[in-house]
Amino acid sequence: MKRALLSLVLLCISLPLYAALVDQSEIVALYDRERSGMRAYQAGDYESAFEFLSVTATKGLKESQYLVALMLLKGQGVDKSTLAGLAWLGVAIESGNEEWLDTYNMMYESLNQEQRAMIDAAVKRFVDKYGGSVQGVSCSKRPLAGSHRAELRCAKSEGIYPDHEFEPMP
Repeated sequence: MKRALLSLVLLCISLPLYAALVDQSEIVALYDRERSGMRAYQAGDYESAFEFLSVTATKGLKESQYLVALMLLKGQGVDKSTLAGLAWLGVAIESGNEEWLDTYNMMYESLNQEQRAMIDAAVKRFVDKYGGSVQGVSCSKRPLAGSHRAELRCAKSEGIYPDHEFEPMP
């Protein structure tokens, strides 16, 4: 009994070191930060964009993950890295965005077996840290009003999620 109680106390003490409680106000702040990063990206201020988006990407926000991937792949505001870029893109495609998936597949198919193995391992590690199921982000297609087209929407929900730092190089 004492051992179980001690384990519970240790878990509660260590929880803030590895996880964070995300409530609605924090979710709103994350999306505000993401919008700031997107505005900076569109303005060509890639260094500022990366500062904003690298934080929101670690929290599972799919558009942030996609833009971080692009910046790494193109060397926009950061050192160019195909490995890191494809790893982040591999996490972003969990969203189901077909354009992102096509880009990923086109780049992946151009790699040799050794490179593919490195990308596979990096994507798995990133999904385990920053993926939708780990970070409380779910995506779905919803019909657009007055149209036959569907829109892909991703949303983060409240909860306790791992709090990982940005990992640029897998």
